[in-house]
This record gives sequence, C-alpha cells and structure tokens, in this order.
Amino acid sequence: MFERFTKDARTVVVCAQEEARALGHGRIDPGHLLLGIAAQEQAPGAATLARFGATAEVLRSAVAASKSPAGPFDEEDAEVLRTLGIDLTAVRDRAEQVFGPGALDAPPPAAAPEEQGGGGLLRGRKGGTPHIPFDRAARKALEQSLRAAVERKDRAIGTEHVLLGILDARDGAAADVLGRLGTDPETVRAALLTDLAAAA
Repeated sequence: MFERFTKDARTVVVCAQEEARALGHGRIDPGHLLLGIAAQEQAPGAATLARFGATAEVLRSAVAASKSPAGPFDEEDAEVLRTLGIDLTAVRDRAEQVFGPGALDAPPPAAAPEEQGGGGLLRGRKGGTPHIPFDRAARKALEQSLRAAVERKDRAIGTEHVLLGILDARDGAAADVLGRLGTDPETVRAALLTDLAAAA
C-alpha cells in the first residue's frame, strides 16, 4: 500500500513516527498522523486543519495531553492493567514521588545497536533508530486512506486521503485530539471535502 503514497503522504508517516518518538510514545496513533499532516503546511489537508486551529504546534500539545497520565500506554492498555489491579495513575504518582515530577515524561533512551531488533514496543532497525509501530487505530486509518483514494478515483494516496482515513476511522484518539481543539472529525471532514472540491 505504501508504494501508492505520494511523497508528502510518506513524509506524514515519517513525521508521525518522529513525533511519537520525541513525545516518548511507544506507538503511533492517529493523533501522531494528524500532527504529521499539519507539519506539511503546503500539503492538501494541512490548511483545513489550520483553519480549525490544528497547527503542528497546537496538535503536538494536544497529542501530548491526550496521552497523559498513562504516558505511552493507551486506554486499552490501562483497562487491561486495571483488571489486574494496577492503576496507572497511582503508578505515575508514585514514580513522581520517588524520581521527581515528570519522571515518566522523558522519551525512552534509544537502544544500543546490539540491543535492537528483539521486539517489544520499540523494534529496532539495524544501524538506525528504533522503529515505533502503528497502533491498531493508526493502521485502520491508513487502510481507510486507501479506500478514500479509491472512492475519489485518485491514483495515488495523498495527505488529503490520509486525513480522510483518520477522520473516517472513527478513532477515539483523533476525536479526543480534535475535541481538545473544539471540533470533531465530522466537521473537519466536511471542511476538507469542501476544500478539495474548490481546488478541483
């Protein structure tokens, strides 16, 4: 599927991974993809996001806030741990008592090359930085971007299709990030379709 991505759309994916790494998140979710789109200011969809106040800087803060207090754990992880009697908020509070405020906010250190490649949250790449995997919702959003391109009869998957995929996937992370900005996926989707029609 990635062979059909435009250069800008590929840059969105790379940027999403870099942002997830910089924020210390163990998985790339749709919020990181939104951030990747907003960072491509000249690409289709970025201007639509900017009209809703979703610039790269604002989205970075919203994505970081959407991951608190669980950090790299998503709500699904937190729920599983709750069934085992583990409260992530209590763990974070205790860690901050012992190690100081923000102790769990720093990105994890990159593994040495000889330690990479063994699986876990950060699967290593030979001689490079650790690979951060997509979560289920981000994979679904990327699959939806292919569907969006097919529906629009476009030959390649561009940033506009990635944005449509995120908005159509009905993911909680993207809705949460957009909600923090006072909007929702349906409103942004309608504005994007209007922008695309006007540009055609």
